[in-house]
Amino acid sequence: MFKLNRYTGVLFALATLIGFTATSTATAKPYKAAEIYSKQTYKYGRYEMRMRVAKGSGVLSTFFTYKNGSEQPGVFWEEIDIEIFGKNNATQWQSNVIIGTNRPTTKTEGVHTMPYSLGDGYNTYVLEWTPNYIAWFVNGTQVRRINGGQFVTGLTSPQDLRFNLWAANIAEWVGAWNPNILPVYQFVNYIEYKPYVAATNSFGTGWRDDFNSFDSNRWNKANWTFGENLADFDPNNVVVKNGILVLALTREGQTGYTGTPPADGGTGGGSSSSAPAASITIQAESFNEVGGSVTVSGGTVGYIDAGEWFKYNNVNIPQTGTYKVEYRVASALTTAQFTLDRNGVGLGTISVPNTGGWGNYQTISHNIYLNAGVQSLAIYANSGGFNIDWIKLTKI
Repeated sequence: MFKLNRYTGVLFALATLIGFTATSTATAKPYKAAEIYSKQTYKYGRYEMRMRVAKGSGVLSTFFTYKNGSEQPGVFWEEIDIEIFGKNNATQWQSNVIIGTNRPTTKTEGVHTMPYSLGDGYNTYVLEWTPNYIAWFVNGTQVRRINGGQFVTGLTSPQDLRFNLWAANIAEWVGAWNPNILPVYQFVNYIEYKPYVAATNSFGTGWRDDFNSFDSNRWNKANWTFGENLADFDPNNVVVKNGILVLALTREGQTGYTGTPPADGGTGGGSSSSAPAASITIQAESFNEVGGSVTVSGGTVGYIDAGEWFKYNNVNIPQTGTYKVEYRVASALTTAQFTLDRNGVGLGTISVPNTGGWGNYQTISHNIYLNAGVQSLAIYANSGGFNIDWIKLTKI
């Protein structure tokens, strides 16, 4: 039974939406792509996946959420994207939210350039979607965050979860298409979903798919196309092998995957020779719990008095080991001091220097040993009189 859908990429360089072609079979085009989509819909939550993407001009490897039926005329569009470009050695990716009833829709595209290829190894991508913000992370580092506004409040409907690999006919967006690169593949090690819990402003217990098999109770395989896609989505190009979901982009008559998926080393991103250190950046004002009457202004936390604290829940430490913890701080005093705390246990105390004024920020740091896993970290003011802009943890 054919099911009409439109997915990633249709709008990015188009003046209008209507006019794409959907087909119920995978025989119309000379190239075959791959897509899976969830049978259930999801809303606010934390979505984590580990992927190795395809290289090549004209190619896109993606994860995104999509309100089914958004492509219909007069329907309010809702979509959140992680899209990795195969061009430029797969060093760039795009974050985006698409909303709106009018066509073309309203979108907020952000293109991010990495210092290494996202196609040389597995990388961890996280999308956090809450009623208050949407944030994107790569390998533990927050790359983009939208706090409030239409792109957050406009997303009100549960959405499907989708992975796909395809070739776009929009050269100014994804680069010129060259079929000589075929076949290319996108490899997904796992996806993990944790629902948002409003009562605690944190993420709860959900599910994880390690792709030890293809879970037909959770996923469907797409079998359609659209006008901007140079390929048809063919179910034969969705393969699960050795605990890896493989999405293939091939020529017609050469569908499937018979190779061995590359192993996931499980550390950082990129190849073993170019992998960056595991790093996490926390914006100070994004705390989940607070004790006292601290003030948030201009993206910083200030007016911090002795005994006050603020906590960050669900901080995912990617690897066990020693971390350099940096703080961007300002103070007009010489007596300010605080402790980094985990679940009521102090991990390390650091003094804040007189930076020359409340608006003059400096970076201070100390080294802390942390175990891998999701945990809660807090700043506890031993003595007050400092402002803090952000916290950064980098494995050393």
